Amino acid sequence: ARMPATFISYRRDDAAGYAGRLHEALERRLGGDQIFRDIDTLEPGLDFVEAIHSRLRECRVFLALIGREWLDARDREGRRRLDQPHDYVRLEISAALARADVRVIPVLIEGATMPAPETLPEPLRALARRHAVNLRDDAWDHDVDRLAEVISGVTASAHPRQTSRGPGAKSLSLRRLMAVAAAVVALVVVMLFVMKDNDADVTTPSTAPPESAGAGASAASASSTRRYGVAIPAIAEVAHPALVYTPISANVTPLGNGTSELRLRMQFLNDGRYDANAWDAGFRLVLGGETLAPTGGLNELVPGRSLRQGMVVFTIPASATGKAVLRVLEGDRVGELPLDLSTTLRPAEDEREEVPDSLWRAITRSIVPEQTVLVRGSGLSVTVLRGFSRRFVNVVRLRFAIRYENSGQYAVATGAATLRLAAGGQVLAPIEEPSEVVDSRANRSADVVFEVPTNATRVTLRGFIDQASGEMPIDLK
Repeated sequence: ARMPATFISYRRDDAAGYAGRLHEALERRLGGDQIFRDIDTLEPGLDFVEAIHSRLRECRVFLALIGREWLDARDREGRRRLDQPHDYVRLEISAALARADVRVIPVLIEGATMPAPETLPEPLRALARRHAVNLRDDAWDHDVDRLAEVISGVTASAHPRQTSRGPGAKSLSLRRLMAVAAAVVALVVVMLFVMKDNDADVTTPSTAPPESAGAGASAASASSTRRYGVAIPAIAEVAHPALVYTPISANVTPLGNGTSELRLRMQFLNDGRYDANAWDAGFRLVLGGETLAPTGGLNELVPGRSLRQGMVVFTIPASATGKAVLRVLEGDRVGELPLDLSTTLRPAEDEREEVPDSLWRAITRSIVPEQTVLVRGSGLSVTVLRGFSRRFVNVVRLRFAIRYENSGQYAVATGAATLRLAAGGQVLAPIEEPSEVVDSRANRSADVVFEVPTNATRVTLRGFIDQASGEMPIDLK
C-alpha cells in the first residue's frame, strides 16, 4: 500500500481538534492517502510505536503542531511530558529531526510562539531553528493553501525509493523502458499524421499565423472564463438573534460579458422556537468601492429548531475585483466576513446541499474545566456543570450548563437566582435563560447563554440568590 508522505504530530490535550481539522483540509488539497495522523490512520491491533516509526521512515514532510499548552504539558505526577524519554511527541519529533531527507515544519496554532532552544530537551533543540508556519483562525484557508504548496513542492522533488534490487527490479526497469519506447513511437506516428493534414490544409505557408500564438490566445481565453473557488475564512459564522448564518461554499463564474457571478451557498440555523426568514435583504457585498445587493431572489423560511440552506447570488461588475466584504444584516446588527474574489487556481467547490451538522464550521472551546458551585442561598443553589465558547465573526457566545438544586420545603423558580456576566467594563444579562420551577428536594438543569464582544479575553460569571453571591473568573484566550 502507498505510504502517506506527510506526518502530523500533535499532543491530544493540546491540539487534537486542530490536527483533525488540518488533516481534513490537507486531504482535500493533496489527496486522502497523503496524510498520516495516528488516531485516524492506525488500524486496530497495530503496535502504536512500530506503526508510527514505519510512517516516519516513509514520510517526506513532518508537521509538528504546537499550541499554547504544547511546551509545558504535564503528566499526572506533574512532570513535563517533553522531558520524559518515552513521551510519544518527543519520540516522533526527535526521530524526524534525525532524518536528513525529511522536511520538519513547526506549525503554530492558537497564537502560540516558537519555543526557545533552551526550553526544549536536547533531542528537540534543532526544532527551534526550523522556520515555522502560522495557522490563523481568521485566515485558515489561506494559511493551509500556503502549507499545502510547500508540501507539494517537497514531495514532488523527493526521489522515489528503489524498493527492490534483485532480478525482479531489473525486469521492471526493462518493462518501463519498453513502455516508454512504445509511447515515443506512437507519438511520432501521430505527429506525422498531424503534419500531413496541416500540409494539406495550408496553401500559403509563409502567411499562415504561428500555431503557438493561437494556442496562447486560446489558453488566455480559457483562463478568463474559468470558474474558480473562493476561500472561506476559518471563523465564518455570523450570529444574529434569529439565525446563525454559515457559508458552505463560494464560487465565482465569469459570465462572458465582462461581469462575473458570485454564488454563496449559505446554511441557516434557527435555534429559536419561532420561524425566521433568510432573504436577499439580509446580505450586501462591499467590493471595489461599491455596495452590491444580491440578484438571486433568496427567500427561505427557516422553521424554529431547524436547519435550512439557500443560495446568495451577486452579479459583480468588471471594474470590481479583489478583496471584498460580505455583510450579513439583521435589524441593527451586522456581521462582516472578508472574502478574496481575485482569480486563483483554487478549484470550484460543489454547491452541495448536504453538510455534516449545524456545527460544521463552529469554533468552540471548553471554558469550564470542572463543575463548580457558583452561589448557594438559603434553599437554592446554582452549580455550573460545564461551559463552552463559540466564536462567531461578530460576537462570542458563552453557553453554561447550570444545575439548580432546591433543598427547601417549597417549590422555587429558577428566576430566584440572578446570573450576570462581567466583561470589558460591562455587566451583561443572559440572552437565553430558563424560566422553570424546581420542586422541593429536587433539581433541574438548563442552559444559560451570554454574548460578549470578539475582543473579550477574560470574563467573570456572577450569581446572586437573596443576599448570597458568588463569582467564577473565566479565561477566553
